[in-house]
Amino acid sequence: MKRFARSKLLRPAVLALAAGGMMLPAPSIAAAPATPAAGKAAEGQAGKRAMKVIAHRGGAMARPENTMAAFHHAAGMGVDYLEFDMMMTRDNRVVVHHDTAINPEFCKSATDTAPAPVRDLSFAQTQAFDCGSAVRPAYAGSRFLAVPGARIPGLEEVLATFAGGDALFFAETKIPQGADIDPVLFATLLEDAVRRHGLEDRLILQSFDFRTIDALHAINPRIRTCLLGVPRQTRDYLAMLRRHHAGCIVLSHDEVDRAGVRALQQAGVLVFSGVADTEADWRKYADLGFDALFTNEPEGAIAFLRR
Repeated sequence: MKRFARSKLLRPAVLALAAGGMMLPAPSIAAAPATPAAGKAAEGQAGKRAMKVIAHRGGAMARPENTMAAFHHAAGMGVDYLEFDMMMTRDNRVVVHHDTAINPEFCKSATDTAPAPVRDLSFAQTQAFDCGSAVRPAYAGSRFLAVPGARIPGLEEVLATFAGGDALFFAETKIPQGADIDPVLFATLLEDAVRRHGLEDRLILQSFDFRTIDALHAINPRIRTCLLGVPRQTRDYLAMLRRHHAGCIVLSHDEVDRAGVRALQQAGVLVFSGVADTEADWRKYADLGFDALFTNEPEGAIAFLRR
């Protein structure tokens, strides 16, 4: 699979964004090379734009979310991106977990370690939880397979395990409101791990907290970043991307039309969908020409794209 090439600055041009009918000068953001060569997930009809498949939390409708079991399963079916959330522990280790605090409904303690905010636990303490025996009701279904004993992985384990594979990484920093987490430290820890594993061209950092986006760009501009949660009233997406030196944006199908998607792509921006788990939504994103589907149900999305 091809890897992202080093960024090149886009020559300024004038682009028309359909939103509001405004004529917007193209920013000097990093131009995006074509997404990596189509793997199993991107096989489709000849001449049809090949969308990528992003396994949200490793494919939470198939295996326990954000666990090694989920990532192995998703990688095995040929997804293009393994998506996961990152939190920081008390001893400044980066773990792969979504919730601000350990939820005892989905992560049962195997020791006397009580559920608590991840930031209040050491890395060793986070390893005391079984996060594979239960499933969130929203993700329960016929495809889901519990994996008793699945624990919270560290970032290092995920990167080291899949560095030799084809899948790319779509990683999200989580900084709870009011938490004593320095976004620069968070970005520094991530950059160090990514660089040591030789994954600077295979990982995209996404975040609702643009401080980590800005910090990572300042530390290592080679690592691509992606904006999450851009306010719906924002019309000038290119200006927002330029401000934060990002080359990717996550949007819902009702936030942009086909002309707007095309304008962003012509400016070198990757346009990824919001989380979508039904064929009706997958079709909406495909018709708009999005670059990738973000889904908890990667097996179904792959089957849809192969038709």
